[in-house]
Amino acid sequence: MTPHEAATLIGCSVRHVRVLCNKGILRASQKEMPGGFYWVVNKSSALAYANTPQKQGYPRGKKR
Repeated sequence: MTPHEAATLIGCSVRHVRVLCNKGILRASQKEMPGGFYWVVNKSSALAYANTPQKQGYPRGKKR
């Protein structure tokens, strides 16, 4: 799934999904393309992250 689809599923921004991929919190792979790369996020990993209780911060999926 794309980072945009994962962000919609989790309830966060696309940038935060990319940060989670870089940190290894979400399982994802980088695919090469001309001029850079793009992320492919594992759907089960995104679902598992979405279902974990949040310890701090603003609740996921709610607009500020």
